[in-house]
Amino acid sequence: MKKLIVATRGSRLALAQTHIVCRLLEEAGVETEIRTITTAGDRDRIHALVKIGGRGIFVREIERELLSGEADIAVHSAKDLPYQLASGLVIAGTPSQADPRDALVLLKERKLEAGSVVGTGSPRRIREISRVLPELVFRDIRGNVTTRLHKLERGEYDAIVLAMAGIQRLALDMEQFQIRPLSTEQVIPAGCQGIIGVECRQKDRELVRLLQQISDPETWRRFQWERQLFTSMKVDCSRPVGIHCRLLKSGRMELLAMVDGKRARRLGMEKEGKALCASLKEELYDRK
Repeated sequence: MKKLIVATRGSRLALAQTHIVCRLLEEAGVETEIRTITTAGDRDRIHALVKIGGRGIFVREIERELLSGEADIAVHSAKDLPYQLASGLVIAGTPSQADPRDALVLLKERKLEAGSVVGTGSPRRIREISRVLPELVFRDIRGNVTTRLHKLERGEYDAIVLAMAGIQRLALDMEQFQIRPLSTEQVIPAGCQGIIGVECRQKDRELVRLLQQISDPETWRRFQWERQLFTSMKVDCSRPVGIHCRLLKSGRMELLAMVDGKRARRLGMEKEGKALCASLKEELYDRK
């Protein structure tokens, strides 16, 4: 196979995730070259994401590189994917997932108290963390992981919310910080959080097969169920939405989801996953 051009955002986390994909491809005997794209979400570091485009703001310009033939594959944080991909494109690969949980991050000497200011612009995180810790105050924050940590160090916030997956993949020195992971039951993550999605043109069948080859089977299954539920909801990041699937023993799985603060749970056999997703969505959207 020819050398593959891999499109990605230029952030440190995006590049770390892209290097994971490139390493797997190179282990499969395929040469790669990274092409960084500056998206609308990268250009505007001031306004809240919900005000400048929401889900898809980190994806659409990268997808255009695939559609134009300038790139062969694209690497995304799967949680950033809009419910509908550009026509003709498909997520064909998901390398091994990282920790899907959210975490509160504080300086070591700090304590969370009533009125403590927490940095996050996510309606989901605000709704879910407020349910567990109602005494906290939330203020919007933008920037990559290291930028947010610097703002925390400068005292602009008492705590910030980060994805555990980002902390892990960046291999940051977190010695001066407290990391308080929030269980997926306490705070339901964004759908597909901690999963890398590798996108390509659907017609490139050889490439689709290659990306399936570098996928982790369990991660792929979790991606499929969370993605199915999310795409059926057709919501964007202006509304608080959380989705998480846990694959259990003996072919069973658990689905947790939240929309606008309303939560629902399903436990059943994975082979009945479509029915579980449909039933869970019906409960979430029942306004009675």
